[in-house]
Amino acid sequence: MNDELRSRNHTPFDGTMEALSKWLVWLACSATILIAVERGYEGAWYQLGTMIHRPEMAPPAFGYRLLFPFFAARLERLVPALTDHNSFIATQVPIIALTVYLLGKWASLFLRKFGWLLGFSMAALMLCPTIGYWTFYDIAITGFWTACLLLLYDDRPVSYLLVFALATLNHENILLLVPCAVLYFWRHLKPWKLALFGAAQILAWCCMRYMVISIVPAGPVFDSRVRYNLTFWRNYSLHAMFFSAMILIPWWMLAFKGWRYAPLILRCAALSFPGLILVTFLFGKFDESRQFDAFIPTTIGL
Repeated sequence: MNDELRSRNHTPFDGTMEALSKWLVWLACSATILIAVERGYEGAWYQLGTMIHRPEMAPPAFGYRLLFPFFAARLERLVPALTDHNSFIATQVPIIALTVYLLGKWASLFLRKFGWLLGFSMAALMLCPTIGYWTFYDIAITGFWTACLLLLYDDRPVSYLLVFALATLNHENILLLVPCAVLYFWRHLKPWKLALFGAAQILAWCCMRYMVISIVPAGPVFDSRVRYNLTFWRNYSLHAMFFSAMILIPWWMLAFKGWRYAPLILRCAALSFPGLILVTFLFGKFDESRQFDAFIPTTIGL
């Protein structure tokens, strides 16, 4: 009876207002992230001008993450008056808008009625605290991982492979999705097709990495932080570790509570978590919460 009354009271105008509200929330959350980026800073170790014009001079690893610095360089050729800062912001606007949209779509898979709004809101809540020094690739990591997971969920392996290959040009940690994808298709594909799918991902990643390294010889491919992290008591401040933990751990605890209800796609995606910890130990810093931006879509889903 109540459903019948609701359907009678529901008008096309109501649907229009709901859609308008949805896109206003998307716009507000995208703007919030953009403002957080604008209030970041240019680190001495990640100079925008170096990344755009002389990536071969960048510190180890940074010089090979060239997808969006490439677009920034093209923008400056088209509009010579653009500064490096402005071209950086110009590349981040569509990245942010698309990432927020994808996280809304992703969340709507698990919470039909309010998923879009929740995904938009959590995009801002989870990304903004991770933004400090400027990089071209951090927010895009979240966008690419979300896009890949959506394509896996929709059983579109070919499209997934194309996006996976493109994501490799943004950041090499997309490799951690390979076991997640293989596990997800374990029951969907015949053994020979599954082996081919796994091999295709590795081949795509290797080809993209080889291409970038060949074009831009920017020194060592990885910057080892093993010794740095083994002697953490010398290198990490309690203040930095505390705030990094406060940004990440409450979300992870909530995600852990959702594990028992998680569908297959989320359980497979969670397989990347140990890999992200290992990669951070080998090449990153645990006092930088941005190291786990790739896990944001999985956290939201859980």
